[in-house]
Amino acid sequence: MAKETSQWSKDVKKAMIDKDMKVKQLAENIGYSIATVSSVIGGRYSNSSYEEIAGKINDVLGTKGMPERSGTPSDEWCQCVKIELVKRKMSVSQLAKELDISRDRLSLVINGRMMNEEIVASVCRLLDIKIPAIPPGSN
Repeated sequence: MAKETSQWSKDVKKAMIDKDMKVKQLAENIGYSIATVSSVIGGRYSNSSYEEIAGKINDVLGTKGMPERSGTPSDEWCQCVKIELVKRKMSVSQLAKELDISRDRLSLVINGRMMNEEIVASVCRLLDIKIPAIPPGSN
C-alpha cells in the first residue's frame, strides 16, 4: 500500500516547481546529500536530524511546517532481531548477503533508524521473527 504524501511534502514540491529548482540544487543550498533531502521530502527519513533539514528546506523555499516522521521498527523488534543473530552466530553482513540487500540499508532498519517493509518482512521470514516491527495501533 502506497504511503499518502503529506501536505508539507506537497508544499515543498510545489515551491520547488515555482522556483524552478531541482532536488540537487536544494541539497547543495542546504548542505545535505540529494538522497537525504529527497528522503526528507518524501517522508522516508527517520533520523533525528530531519527537523533541522526540514527547517533549512523551509528557509530556502519559504514553506512552513514539518514533514511527518516516518515510522521506524520498534525497539522490541530490533532487539529480537539482534538476539536472533547472536543465537545463530550470524553477522549483519551475513544476513544482508542472505537477503541480497546492502548491509548499510539492513543496518539502518535493524537499528531502528529507517523503516523498509520489504526488508522487515524478509528479516522476519529468514530469522522466523514473529513479533510485528510496528505494533498494531501505533501508526
